[in-house]
Amino acid sequence: MNVILVQIDSLCRHFLPPYGNDWVKAPNLSDFASRGVVFDHHYTGSLPCMPARREIWSGTEEFWWRGWGPLEPWDLPIAHLAGIDGIHSQLVTDHYHFFEWGAHSYHHDFEGYRFIRGHEHDNWMTEPIREAPDWAKKMMQIRPADAPIYLRNVQHFSKEEDFFSPRTFTAAAEWLDANAELDRFYLHVDSFDVHEPFHVPEPYRSMYTGADYRKFNPWPLYGRIDAGPSALSPEEVEWVRAQFAGKLTMVDKWLGRLFEVMDRRKLWDRTAVIITTDHGHYLGDHSWMGKPSAPCYHTLCHIPLLVWHPDGLKGGTRVPAITQTVDLYATVLDLLGVSAPQSSNIHSRSFAPVIMGKQAEHRDFACYGYFGQQAAISDGRWTFIRSHSPEAAPLFQHTLDMQVLNRSWGCRTARGRLLGNPAMEASRTVPGIELPVWKVPVRGGGTKLFEDQLFDNQEYPDQSLNQADIHEEQVQRLAERIRKHMLEVGAPEEQFARLSL
Repeated sequence: MNVILVQIDSLCRHFLPPYGNDWVKAPNLSDFASRGVVFDHHYTGSLPCMPARREIWSGTEEFWWRGWGPLEPWDLPIAHLAGIDGIHSQLVTDHYHFFEWGAHSYHHDFEGYRFIRGHEHDNWMTEPIREAPDWAKKMMQIRPADAPIYLRNVQHFSKEEDFFSPRTFTAAAEWLDANAELDRFYLHVDSFDVHEPFHVPEPYRSMYTGADYRKFNPWPLYGRIDAGPSALSPEEVEWVRAQFAGKLTMVDKWLGRLFEVMDRRKLWDRTAVIITTDHGHYLGDHSWMGKPSAPCYHTLCHIPLLVWHPDGLKGGTRVPAITQTVDLYATVLDLLGVSAPQSSNIHSRSFAPVIMGKQAEHRDFACYGYFGQQAAISDGRWTFIRSHSPEAAPLFQHTLDMQVLNRSWGCRTARGRLLGNPAMEASRTVPGIELPVWKVPVRGGGTKLFEDQLFDNQEYPDQSLNQADIHEEQVQRLAERIRKHMLEVGAPEEQFARLSL
């Protein structure tokens, strides 16, 4: 069996027609959903971008031990295990975080990889900006430090084909066409779109709005939309949402190029295809923009998962099984016919039996969050978000990678001084790993931004009413379940204190 895993970064579930959206055009995703399986209770795990990717690559629920970073030396990525089994692998991506300081190594085990340069902060082009085009002038005013990086990269774009998702999916389709006759392959397509900047060409820019684009900034700041430097008017929020929808429609069109090769090369009968994302994106929802340190509402954490398997459930079957990002690791290996490693530091469970219709349930709950901050749990009906208390205990990174350690102390430009930091100590805090890892305090450790949140998703599916004070028994039940889960995975002791568990 071949496997194609397609990640579309920051893909909001509620913008997709298969999940009830009635105004965004995404015909290829809609057709794909109608032919396969739609998961109704798929959730994130470790947030945001690179923590989610380490979960997929390694099957580790990492946010208890560390934050943003590369693979650890002990990780056994999908591509590595596939290669041992004689399976060809390819990564196609414009996700520049794979190749920047602090998040290297994700591409190493693939037999081949293709990197499409230039998105967001990718330090690619150095040619000076001669004059900011009319669509970018507002962006340059609001983001004078980082907008020039993006504008240098895209200033010569003249047609739709120049943009990132068209180039990414074209490259993936070309690889698939050239390698369609391989006995077994694993193709991982990681599209940075629909991630910001929400810069799209026509017709997408005007597809969902008639407003004058020259008045708006396609790269809004993260934070509250009702206060501070990130504040936006209702008109601005609506325009940003229209650009997000336009970018999604563009992604959908070029995803179709991959499906065209599948049709022409008759690959549907021997290829499983998984389409998902790493997280959603606040677009004015709950008065937030971006992925800031806001509560882990469903907008960000209840994410889409669409699957095709030639021998699995079909016809747009909707399944209620609770799954999450970390489960992709074991599932992809299962579909490839490769045994997943058994270790206490691997938390992934294959949901292939759900795809095949052999079981209806998968997990009792999903647990997810940000390193050193909040932890959330959803059991379908209820979602509980546990706030953290930074004053209760110091925060530590548990890792062997020096880049993760340097990020803990802000030593990006003076990396050597960390080696002499007396606060570092060797410890055995990662279950299943025989060698000691570095335990290093994180400078700062965060601040408490909100109180505990409890939502009855049946009564208030938009999570508009915090019912923590009304249903104290549910708060106690779900808090205890988080605590038990932390014990089961062997979370570091300071996390229990910081979450008051």
